[in-house]
Amino acid sequence: MKVSKIVAATDFSSASEIAVQQAAWIAAGNAASHFEIVHALPPGPPEALRQLLAGAGLDDAHWQGLAAQRLSEFVDRLLPAGPPAGQHIVHGKPAAALAAWAHATAADLLVLGAHGEHPLFDLFVGSTVHQLLRLSPVPVLLVKRPQPEHYRRVLIATDFSPAAEEAAAKVAELLPEAELHLLHVFEIPHERQLYYAGCEAETVEHYRALGEQAARQRMQRLIAGLPQPARYRGHVEPGYPPQRIKRRLAEDGAELLVVGAHRRSPLETLLLGSVAAHLVNEAASDLLLISSLADAPDR
Repeated sequence: MKVSKIVAATDFSSASEIAVQQAAWIAAGNAASHFEIVHALPPGPPEALRQLLAGAGLDDAHWQGLAAQRLSEFVDRLLPAGPPAGQHIVHGKPAAALAAWAHATAADLLVLGAHGEHPLFDLFVGSTVHQLLRLSPVPVLLVKRPQPEHYRRVLIATDFSPAAEEAAAKVAELLPEAELHLLHVFEIPHERQLYYAGCEAETVEHYRALGEQAARQRMQRLIAGLPQPARYRGHVEPGYPPQRIKRRLAEDGAELLVVGAHRRSPLETLLLGSVAAHLVNEAASDLLLISSLADAPDR
């Protein structure tokens, strides 16, 4: 994942401050040729109110100027000695406007904070974060931790799909010094039904062992086919994927979780895949969501 352009989104909240600082570190570490901080200016009031406000000098140009000034002050305060950062204001509903801007400018990474300026409002209308993860064809880094820091250990969740394989390869380029761990969580087909049917524990354990053996073989093939195989350590565990992934994050102390997104159908795009959607809400680490190039819209 060659990173030439990084876009960090801000709504001037404390969470977006941390996200912008994290993006600046990544930009510096990858010698990104362009680092840009973008603020989305939401749609204005209804036309009748717009005309009334314009009569008082509060027209669109006024709000644009205020947003640009606030963005400039935000960047100067947050990154006084950081990498040079471009600044841009986009217009429209934040998720759609940010996704469109990242796509149109060929950004390699879009970075944002997990909570916006109005988290209670987000709970009722669906957060900008979830909408942006669904809409963006550009890899999205969701910064959730309370303090920015370099990624030393990374957990990559894999289901052996092309999207997951692509995500594993890309993160190795994005974070050349990080320790990379691949995790596949497998479930025994019809395990609960086997117990209900009165199967002996030894029988169920036999099927579990077969499942683990097959998963380990697939993990070995996955790692062998990646561009930098020596950088990865593979792990295979039985259980419910979201639960086991969260447990592994806590046990290993990984600062970043990587998930490859499937976007082959409108339903998959809407849900992000059940595991990914679950982890967006509940994983304590930062989350990098990477869409397969084959599934993303053409640029």
